[in-house]
Amino acid sequence: MGVLLIIFGGLALVGGIFAKDFYVADVVALGAFKQKSSTWSGRLVFILVGVVLIAVGIKLLIGAN
Repeated sequence: MGVLLIIFGGLALVGGIFAKDFYVADVVALGAFKQKSSTWSGRLVFILVGVVLIAVGIKLLIGAN
């Protein structure tokens, strides 16, 4: 499980660094609005989520015996 979290965290980091277009999400219908979000806020969210996923994955791997 920890390995999967690290992989998806790395993908989130790559997405946060290289992606250019971010859209506002509709969490009820699980879709995207046509309204664009600012690039810096989209990148910030992706990078933060990536760092958290990697940290939790490492914690799971270190804690596993």
